[in-house]
Amino acid sequence: MAYYSICPKCGSHLDPQEKCDCETEKAEKQDFFSRHLKMSPKTGQLVFAFGDVEAAYEEKGYC
Repeated sequence: MAYYSICPKCGSHLDPQEKCDCETEKAEKQDFFSRHLKMSPKTGQLVFAFGDVEAAYEEKGYC
């Protein structure tokens, strides 16, 4: 018979004495996206901006 515990927040099956990291993972994801996801002022679309360089928007015309 297997012995395990279940996280009450996310439902993960954990080994004995293992602590769930669901709350820290959620916080890390929110922090990442708040730092790297910006809105383009011209189009209002979301763009990724990594580092100090702002995401460049290039307007293309199609004939």
